[in-house]
Amino acid sequence: MEVDLREIDDLVLQELRASILLPAEQRKYVGGTVDDALRDAAAYPEANPWPRGVYVDGAPVGFVMLSWDLRPDPPDPTLVGPWFLWKLMISADQQGNGYGRAVIDAVAEVIRPEGATELLTSYGEGEGDPSGFYAALGFVPTGDRHEGEVVAALPL
Repeated sequence: MEVDLREIDDLVLQELRASILLPAEQRKYVGGTVDDALRDAAAYPEANPWPRGVYVDGAPVGFVMLSWDLRPDPPDPTLVGPWFLWKLMISADQQGNGYGRAVIDAVAEVIRPEGATELLTSYGEGEGDPSGFYAALGFVPTGDRHEGEVVAALPL
């Protein structure tokens, strides 16, 4: 399966708004909607946001956003990086098709040539949390926490 990670423009944003719908129990872990993610990106430009629409066979199926090559000097303790999976959303009607794994594989192919040796993410804990999903992809908790969330790393 090949996914296309498209830059966010007006058309992509319109398609994502119309098609990326998450169940309420997942929205609390991912932080809401695509628009919410883009507001976060605008509020934290120092995190070097890299938002992309996720497409399969020309149809939007999800959204991903990274902190791109985050190496502030001096280091900013409020940010995790250098390569941080900030948001990953696969529409409810597209979940279970392997798109989440395909997105992580596609992201790895993009960032590995840029010098990335691991991809970090964080997640909240509780009923319905994404810990099992991330573990199945190979993410391993680092022992660190960020804003109360578990930090996990995927070696690349």
